[in-house]
Amino acid sequence: MISHKYSPIPDSDPEQSGVNTQTTARGKMVTLATRIQVSKPVKLLGVIAFLFLVWILYNYRIIENENVMNEGDFGSANKKENVVTTPKPDLKVVKVDVYYECLCPDSRYFVLHELLPTFEKVGSMMDIHLWPYGKATTTVTEKGYEFSCQHGEQECIGNIYHACVEKIVEDMTKKLELIKCMISDNYEPENIAKKCASEGGIDFEEIQTCASGQEGKELHFKAGQKTEALHPKVSFIPTIEIDDDQNSQKAILKNLLKEVCASYSTQYLTHNEKLANCP
Repeated sequence: MISHKYSPIPDSDPEQSGVNTQTTARGKMVTLATRIQVSKPVKLLGVIAFLFLVWILYNYRIIENENVMNEGDFGSANKKENVVTTPKPDLKVVKVDVYYECLCPDSRYFVLHELLPTFEKVGSMMDIHLWPYGKATTTVTEKGYEFSCQHGEQECIGNIYHACVEKIVEDMTKKLELIKCMISDNYEPENIAKKCASEGGIDFEEIQTCASGQEGKELHFKAGQKTEALHPKVSFIPTIEIDDDQNSQKAILKNLLKEVCASYSTQYLTHNEKLANCP
């Protein structure tokens, strides 16, 4: 015969019996009601927490992208410094004014070996303006303007073509490539301008209309006014201004990249930020 063990509390104790019954009933309610009533809020809170985490990560990426450059634009990152490679969201740039002559050997060297290489490395933070005039002189006549250029009449004509390119070609990369091509051999200004424009996929007719008409002369005259207004006065061509300041011409002509980077860093970066591709 199987023996049974009973609770020491008598079955006849109605008070204790009531407690047990109530406990059992409550136990059943927790087990069933939790699954039905609590599980839904928990799931909802889980979804909200997940979406909040996604929002935090998304905003973090936006902030990170505003301060850190794409390596491909300006070179490899520096592990010890916060490397910035594009202008900040306010698009701050360094203004570079180039005063030159199209047949000047020193101007040609600067364009080919300083201006173009610097633009290739940090072009997105440069605002470049070209003023082809140099040490020319202008006489205002009843018919318009008469120019006398340091390297002869062909230089005046070439300067006018350069001035028209500066005004007409808006894309800076295409503009500088065209200037580079022209200044490499500018002794026949019209022919070289036509050849270079064709190679660069640029409409030559608009440039030709400008250069052969009054507009080109006006642009050359304005380049002369801008050049003659420099302070200190021009003593060497090319002369370069960085943010409207001639600073040390020797340093600029020797290493434009270094001077542009220094100007940008001083104005727009904090002490622990550094531009990639800058010395």
